[in-house]
Amino acid sequence: MPLNRYERIFKVFTEGKSGKQFYFYNLLNKIELPSNINSSLLDTYTVVGRQPFTTVSYDIYGDIHSWWILFLLNKDLMNKKFFFTGGEQLTYIVPSKRALLYQQMTRATTTQVK
Repeated sequence: MPLNRYERIFKVFTEGKSGKQFYFYNLLNKIELPSNINSSLLDTYTVVGRQPFTTVSYDIYGDIHSWWILFLLNKDLMNKKFFFTGGEQLTYIVPSKRALLYQQMTRATTTQVK
């Protein structure tokens, strides 16, 4: 499973059976990004029109799977909606630094059961 998938972060363990890999998740885990993220890791994006998280993720990162980063960094704008509104200024992790975020979060939340 690619690093940018939200589901990967919560992997508790995997098990192979009949040539297939099965993933087991701890759905009670929660991700919070620190409020003091180094500003060199961040940039801003101005939303054009009404756009769902996945579209903005594609515009910034070239994939639809990184929507959750945008959500976590911009929760104060969301107010129980699943889209961004035109003119909103969003904070996002610079694409070249995203892999570092994934690795840190995966390391912190993954437990390998043997």
